[in-house]
Amino acid sequence: MRRRNSRKIRRILLCQLSIVFVSFFLLAALSSVGCKRTSSTVAVIPRTCGTALWEPEHAGAAAEARAVGLNLYWNAPMRDDDMQTQISLVEKSVDRGMAGIIVSPIQTLPMRTPIRRVLTRGVPVVVIDTELGIPSGPKLSYVLNDEQVGGQIAARRIGLILQGRGKIAIVGIGPELKGNIVRERSFETTLSHEFPEIHVVARRLGLESVPQEQHSAEELLAGSEPLDAIVALSLASTRGTYYALAESAKVGLIKLVGFDQDLLPPIRDGGIDSVVVQNTFEMGRIAMELMNREIHGAAGSSEVKVEPVLMTRENVDSAEIRRILNLSWWSPQ
Repeated sequence: MRRRNSRKIRRILLCQLSIVFVSFFLLAALSSVGCKRTSSTVAVIPRTCGTALWEPEHAGAAAEARAVGLNLYWNAPMRDDDMQTQISLVEKSVDRGMAGIIVSPIQTLPMRTPIRRVLTRGVPVVVIDTELGIPSGPKLSYVLNDEQVGGQIAARRIGLILQGRGKIAIVGIGPELKGNIVRERSFETTLSHEFPEIHVVARRLGLESVPQEQHSAEELLAGSEPLDAIVALSLASTRGTYYALAESAKVGLIKLVGFDQDLLPPIRDGGIDSVVVQNTFEMGRIAMELMNREIHGAAGSSEVKVEPVLMTRENVDSAEIRRILNLSWWSPQ
C-alpha cells in the first residue's frame, strides 16, 4: 500500500513538474512573439499632436515606416509645454521594448538625462528639431530644422515688406530650446547686416501658452513705442500675437511674420503676412530612414538639416506647401 501511495505521489509530482515546464516554454514562446512585434516598432514622440506643425511629422514617418516594413507607435503630450509627460512617454517606450525612439523635445536640458539613459540601454534615438548638447554618434542622430536659414528668411521678409526701414519687436524668444536661440541670432544678425535702418526696439521672452503670449503681445501693443512689424519666433507666440493684433484692431497695420505653422486662414486673408514653416513631413521621413538603418546594423553618427520655407498668401495653396502640410499619415503618400 505504501509503495502504491509512493508511486502515486511521484506521478502527481511529475505531472505538476511537466505542467510547470510546459507553462515556462509557453511563456517563453509568447515572450518571443511579443519581442518580434515590438522589435519592429518605433516610437515617435513629438512635442504635441493635432497641430499643423507636428502632424506632418507623423505623416512623413508613417510613409517611410510603410516603405521599409516598420511599425509606428505615435504618442505625445496634450500640451506642448508638458515636459514631464514627454519624458514619461520616452521612458515607457523603452520599457515596452520599442526598437527605437524618435523624439522632438519640448525643452533641451530636461531631455538630456532621459535620452542618455535610453542610449545606455542600447536603444537608438533620433532627435528632431533641436540639439541636446549630446554629440551625434552610434545610436544617436539628429534631424534639424535649419534655423540659420530660417532666421535669414524672416529677416529678408521683414526687409522687403518694410522697404528697408522701420521699428520692430521680437517675441517668443525661447532660451530653453537651442534651435530657438540660433533662430533669433540669425534673424538679428541678418537684419543688422542687410537692413541697418530697421531697428529692434523691443524683445519679449517666450511664454508657455498661447493666452500668455497674447497677454504679453497686448502689453507690447499698448506701449508708447510705435511698431511697424512684429516677428514671432514660435508657434505659440505667432498665434498669441495674431490674437492680440485682432483684439486691438491692428491686423494689417502692424505686419506679423511668424514661425512654425499653425494658423492658415489669417495667411490667406493677409492677417498674418507670412510664416517660416518647418518641413516636419520631410524631417519625420528622414528620421525614420535613419532609424531603419540603425535597426538593421548600419550604425553611425548623422546630423541632417532640412531647410524651412516661407509661406505667404501667394503660395499657401501651392503643391510645395501642401506637401509640407500633409496630414495623411493613415494612407500611402
